[in-house]
Amino acid sequence: MQYSLITSRPTPPAALIFDMDGVIVDSELHWQSLEGYFLKSLIPTWTAADQGRIIGLSLPNSYNLLKSEYGLQTDEQEFLARYHAMATEIYRDKAELLPGFSGTLTYLHEKGIPTAIASSSHRSWIELVLDKFDLHSAFQVVVSADEVGGKGKPAPDIYLYTAGKLRVKPEDCTVIEDSHNGVLSAKSAGMFCIGIRNGFNDEQDISAADLIIEGFGQLDLAS
Repeated sequence: MQYSLITSRPTPPAALIFDMDGVIVDSELHWQSLEGYFLKSLIPTWTAADQGRIIGLSLPNSYNLLKSEYGLQTDEQEFLARYHAMATEIYRDKAELLPGFSGTLTYLHEKGIPTAIASSSHRSWIELVLDKFDLHSAFQVVVSADEVGGKGKPAPDIYLYTAGKLRVKPEDCTVIEDSHNGVLSAKSAGMFCIGIRNGFNDEQDISAADLIIEGFGQLDLAS
């Protein structure tokens, strides 16, 4: 048997880049409840469809969208403080690794394929995940929106910057993403993108991905 992640490309990837939320950890599931309740308190007309629009966005981009299109009146510093408090609760106390992620990471390490995280989340939030699951040594490169001036997904900056840090051409990278904005970011960067269904992102349009899988189990790890 072959590893379908490899055989789905013309050549094996020179590096594999993971999004974090909804790919490495099930944090999107918890954001849906905590964030949804919070935004509903600020924007009475807020719906699950509205929330789907901000999945994968950086926090500054989310704030700007909410202010310009939904009339958000909350002060930005207060807004950010509330989000940091929610993030601490989610990443430190609630989030768990997605099924199959650890096995996939082990396989990639055995094959000598470099790995990275590229996330629109704040660096401090990523550090909470790395600390909780002892993943600091698991990735050659870890990049947040903070490193690209807050230019989160769907802009390609975060993936292009990650490829540069890995010293790999963008077209030789494979990305695993779970959100519409994330897939657009990876494709805009010229990368091969795998869209993953994680059990709680069915409303996300990831059709622009080169390959869509129903969880890491469909990557068909070779025995």
